[in-house]
Amino acid sequence: MNRPFIKPMRDIGSALFEVQKPARYVGGECGAAPPIEQEDTRLRIALCFPDLYEIGMSNNALRIIYSWLNEKKNQIVCERVFAPAPDFERLLIRKRIPLYTLESGILLCDTEILAFTVGYELLASNMLAIMECGDISYKTAERGEGDPIVIAGGPAITNPLPFAQFLDAVWIGEAEAGFIDLMVQMAELKRRGADRREKLALLAEHPSMWISPSLEESLRLPHKKLIARAVFQDFYKTEYVNEFPYPVLNPVHAHGSVEIMRGCPNGCRFCHAGYFYRPQRSKYAEIIKKEVEYLVVKKGYREITLSSLSSGDYPGIVELFNDLNATWTKDKVSFQLPSLKVDSFTLPLLEEISEVRKSGLTFAVETPLESWQCAINKRVPFEKIVSILHEAKGRGFKSAKFYFMVGLPVPERGIQEAQAIVDYIEQIAQVEHISIHVNVGTFIPKPHTPFEREAQLSEEEALACIQYIRRSLKYRKNIEVSYHPPFLSVLEGIISRGDESLGEIISAAYLKGARLDAWDEHIDRELWRKVLEDYNIRRGEGAWQSFLAQREENSLLPWHEISLNVSHKWLKREKERAQKNRLTLICSEYCTDRCGVCNNKVSIVSNRIPDKVDIHSEISVSHRANLVDDAADQIKLIAIWSKRNAAVLYPLHDVARAFSRAFYVCNFPVAFSHGFNPQPRIELSPPLGLGVKGRNEILLLWLDVPKSKLAEFKENVSMHQSQIVSQLNENLPDGLRLECLRISTHSDDKKRTIGGLLRAAAWKYVFSSNESYAMALHILADYSDDFVVVKTDADMREIQLLERFSGSSKKTQSFYKILKDRFSGQDHFTAERLECYGDLENEGYVGLQDIL
Repeated sequence: MNRPFIKPMRDIGSALFEVQKPARYVGGECGAAPPIEQEDTRLRIALCFPDLYEIGMSNNALRIIYSWLNEKKNQIVCERVFAPAPDFERLLIRKRIPLYTLESGILLCDTEILAFTVGYELLASNMLAIMECGDISYKTAERGEGDPIVIAGGPAITNPLPFAQFLDAVWIGEAEAGFIDLMVQMAELKRRGADRREKLALLAEHPSMWISPSLEESLRLPHKKLIARAVFQDFYKTEYVNEFPYPVLNPVHAHGSVEIMRGCPNGCRFCHAGYFYRPQRSKYAEIIKKEVEYLVVKKGYREITLSSLSSGDYPGIVELFNDLNATWTKDKVSFQLPSLKVDSFTLPLLEEISEVRKSGLTFAVETPLESWQCAINKRVPFEKIVSILHEAKGRGFKSAKFYFMVGLPVPERGIQEAQAIVDYIEQIAQVEHISIHVNVGTFIPKPHTPFEREAQLSEEEALACIQYIRRSLKYRKNIEVSYHPPFLSVLEGIISRGDESLGEIISAAYLKGARLDAWDEHIDRELWRKVLEDYNIRRGEGAWQSFLAQREENSLLPWHEISLNVSHKWLKREKERAQKNRLTLICSEYCTDRCGVCNNKVSIVSNRIPDKVDIHSEISVSHRANLVDDAADQIKLIAIWSKRNAAVLYPLHDVARAFSRAFYVCNFPVAFSHGFNPQPRIELSPPLGLGVKGRNEILLLWLDVPKSKLAEFKENVSMHQSQIVSQLNENLPDGLRLECLRISTHSDDKKRTIGGLLRAAAWKYVFSSNESYAMALHILADYSDDFVVVKTDADMREIQLLERFSGSSKKTQSFYKILKDRFSGQDHFTAERLECYGDLENEGYVGLQDIL
């Protein structure tokens, strides 16, 4: 049964103000897929990154899948959902409202597919919480006809057995290589009225789809002996123009992302991602440039990450970086290169990076001794690091971060590793006096890698190593040591390496309240310890520890039915090389040591010269109109705007970010501050409290307009006011609306700012009952010196007043804050700021916008 869609502002109402960051749960973002009608019969997919909104909105896989599925809009509706924080989960339970999608408010239980993209193991309990919050049983065996099919995919779920009790199916590999087409086929089955078994049978036929064993048995579905990873070979020549919502809350990674290379040529033996994304496929440079242009021009991003597992190994990375800097520096666009391998870190590349940021350098050394580096197949020459640091310091870099692991499969693992790390860092500190940050993690032997059968350090062993490093380096003031908690590594290890019985641990932890376990402020370690202890009581002493123990060479691994297309013989050979501290050459198109991934359909793409015929551009965006030159006048734009609906939940800095982005996308020559991290020069009316509406709010935006084009620019703003405002509003999230704009006649007067001229504000308060209205009047009488009552209306239970500056502090007394302190909850009244005022001699208060 399809129940009415949820409209959060209507159905949850003022209770939203009780939770932290309620904007997570209301949608309304610019660029989101349009909401659907209740009667829509297309296949409904709820796509979920099972963490909080600000984490999920940063995930590149989610962006790609969302965009590609919504391209099939004749057959498919794809909408987002994220994990609720515990306070919002409790609110939904109290209100008896199931979790819903952000675009239309579809209850999760009324979708056909709930699809998780899983980036790390500690999302396990969140997945169960999302299902139950969405009125879906988290147990596979309890779902039946009419329930959504629950699918997952992603790098953290290449061992699906621990999730067999919860998931119906798991996609192994890259979604572009068949998953989208499979969902189109599912849509056709829905159109034909197929039942649940027919849909699951379709999934079971696909060579890259794992099906829960209990479903295979109960529905008599065919069993595949091997599930092969799907590889999207055409990545290198595919232009990704991802139509994805621009977040209303600043996400953890607030920059645009262009994936310049998928896969990695280096073959680090500890790295699961390196095996999951094989082979290396380097995207054509011209396509990368077009994707950057799209993100800047159409999406308004000014920080772009050129992402890959090892960006320095992209062929021609220096030339690419140079071209991008040359094209976009004038527009204040900066580029970041994560995952730079030391061997690929060259002086020319350092020169390019130093042009855009000098915050610090990062070195993923992993292990300090050369023999150990050879064992893990990742050389990080000490001399090269010293050389880079010396050059970097001369170019203004002031800090460096070093990543290490303890517990790697070397003969001296443990405290001797810790001592070697200490010696290494002390050598670095003696050579270059810079700020050093050391981060230490515990090695987790992941499935499908040469080290998949190795043992993992216990929590106690790992903690002893970390504490040794911290004690040994604490006397150096310029060295800071942090670490990934070993207990979290233990959980990650057992979830990634466990068998089907591990589902008992996950479900028990969830039922006891485990949520958001990747967050320090949310994980309950004692809860998990008790669950692990109970598991051992049921299964025998050392049962859960066995998941972290050494595996016998010929024993059957829980993930033996999953193939990442790397042969077992090759993994075994790599392990033997590791034991002899021997390196394996990087992957190349002329490989003589085949791992099994490449074949007549899948191959490495690294140094191939682009064939222009192969490139099929799906977009054609014009370069951002560049109005900035050396002889520019800085003028001030005044805009009047309002704040309604979902926007009353947006924090002020996110409102400012939304406006500056809209002006940037609409080709306004936004002026920027100076310094290391230039920001748009924008000023807004003073912040409004959560849930407070705003009318006639003011925005000041400074623009750099060339003197030669100033008259033309002013004429355009004056003559095409309605079109400009309409275009800007199309690029704003729900509830933010520009009403009008004009150019200030006082652009040269630096004192004419909102903060400098604001003297009073008009407010309207409407009360929910006669009692609350009477109480507000009584409170108001106690503050007669601070507020000027403009209007009271007993029939409408309305008070309008003027809040003005009082006393020598020159700060306003807030009647809104007074009411919030006196009333419990926000159900008793609504508040709206009507207008802001300045004052002029002999004229009294005047609209602030008129004197700016």
